[in-house]
Amino acid sequence: MEKWITILTFKSAPEAHLIKTKLESQGIRVFLKNEYTAQLAPHTTEPASPIKMRIHESDVDDAVKVLKEGGHLSTEQAKLPRSALINSIDQLTSKIPWVRKQPLQLRVITAVAVVLVIIVVIYSLLALPGSV
Repeated sequence: MEKWITILTFKSAPEAHLIKTKLESQGIRVFLKNEYTAQLAPHTTEPASPIKMRIHESDVDDAVKVLKEGGHLSTEQAKLPRSALINSIDQLTSKIPWVRKQPLQLRVITAVAVVLVIIVVIYSLLALPGSV
């Protein structure tokens, strides 16, 4: 079974469909995740969940080439795939309502900060006089 990879995210369905059509014309299989969820409240500036353009793992190189040529993907965005740790943080934080709208970089920094605070609190409790 082939793995699907999120290559781009969109706030609006029309933009996602334009790029989807471009990729499909090049023979690249494309699936738009959360397409209908984003269309439920088109008047909002931030959809509840962004539209994720997903492609088969074997099509990543071709898709990146087409997206770069069309100006839809910068060199920085083309760094695929992400590490398992980043994917785990993305999956965990995307379930928290007030956090999932934040960019992935901010969610990763927040997750690292929370882990560090927990470590400091545990260390501080163990360092109290008479705790050992």
